[in-house]
Amino acid sequence: MPELTDAQLDQLIKDIGLKRPRGGSQRKPIAHGTFKGARQHRYRQEPLCPPCPEAENAYQREQSAGKPRRPKKDPKEKVYLTEEEWQARQAARKGGSQ
Repeated sequence: MPELTDAQLDQLIKDIGLKRPRGGSQRKPIAHGTFKGARQHRYRQEPLCPPCPEAENAYQREQSAGKPRRPKKDPKEKVYLTEEEWQARQAARKGGSQ
């Protein structure tokens, strides 16, 4: 069966006399070439038309451009225990848990 456009589908529903499901109005037309249009394509599980991914990418670039990049944290300097310090900690743990 060939794919129907939204207008053809609406006309077919009217001709057959079917009722729309409650809470759902007619499908809104896709806003092609916008971020919203790309979201509508994905929601309907349709392939994106060429202008929609371009608009989506532009939107993402715009969103990330306004945010400052976080500086990387300096890693903590590792502190190594001497054998005596380690033994003292182990003894304190054994002595404290009894």
